[in-house]
Amino acid sequence: MSERSPILPAIAPNGWHVWGHDRAVADLQRAAAHGPRHAYILTGPDAIGKRTLAVEFARALVCERPSAPGIPCGTCSRCRRVSRGVHPDVTVADLTTQAAAEKASSTSRNTSLNIATVRDISANVALRPVEAAWRIAIVDDVETMQETAQEAFLKTLEEPPAYTVILLLTSDIDLLLPTILSRCVTISMQVVPSPTIAAALAAAGVEGNAAASIADLSDGRIGWAFAAAADPALVVQQESLHRDARAWAHASDYDRLIRATALADRFMKDREAVFAELLAVQLEWRQALISSVHASPESADASPRGMVNAVRSVERCILDLEANVRPRLAMQSMVLQWPVLR
Repeated sequence: MSERSPILPAIAPNGWHVWGHDRAVADLQRAAAHGPRHAYILTGPDAIGKRTLAVEFARALVCERPSAPGIPCGTCSRCRRVSRGVHPDVTVADLTTQAAAEKASSTSRNTSLNIATVRDISANVALRPVEAAWRIAIVDDVETMQETAQEAFLKTLEEPPAYTVILLLTSDIDLLLPTILSRCVTISMQVVPSPTIAAALAAAGVEGNAAASIADLSDGRIGWAFAAAADPALVVQQESLHRDARAWAHASDYDRLIRATALADRFMKDREAVFAELLAVQLEWRQALISSVHASPESADASPRGMVNAVRSVERCILDLEANVRPRLAMQSMVLQWPVLR
């Protein structure tokens, strides 16, 4: 089966191929124009656009003829090679590149960036740039680094060469050591409004109704939206996830407990899928809360206070699961706090 061609973001009004993160773009454009710090952490939910932002920053740093301060031309050889991942002064490391380097077998878990990868990154950034003024390392999946690997990385962050810029990408900044955080500039990225995602998709050539539909399903994850625009299977999967979440929120107390127990029993086998279902039902409660604000008291499904408690109960459940609370206890405690919906 051949891979579908990716749909790439068009240039946004901010001058980069990054939509919905204007504050982060502005901060990094100033850094590219006036001189960057040696290390940054880009943090935000999965598929929010962290990698795209990091690549655009790298292009701004190495571009031969910027169209304006901090804005890469996009057409010079350096810009094109950064986009293709073949520029000698820009390297990318993540779980995928680690697996390729190790030629990991099908039985290898390869679920964390290890010390060997950290040492490779450190050795690479120590080399002088070949063409540009900066040597740039983009390191994704940083939250998977074990504590020993993070400690091994500290020396590079403490004594970086003057020409080094390191970009650490993470979906969970709380898993990084305080000593790592203290040596980096943190740039937080939030979910993107649906109208902005729809506009970005339309600018990239996606038909208007399809762009709006995908944006509504994206939960604010613009990276997911562009992947879904190229792969209809992702849209079908997300629609099913939202339907199931809606049915769970509107179910009887008994059926809610049955579903919570089934999900709890799946947790150890497929953590990410269970977390996805929890986030979907949390979104359902948020949307119900927003709708209740505009509804008359007699037509509202439940009190706003009850819906706020439901949103908080899902957040508590996620935190409990991450803290290794027994899944059944966490899940069942969550649904018992949900109000009745019509």
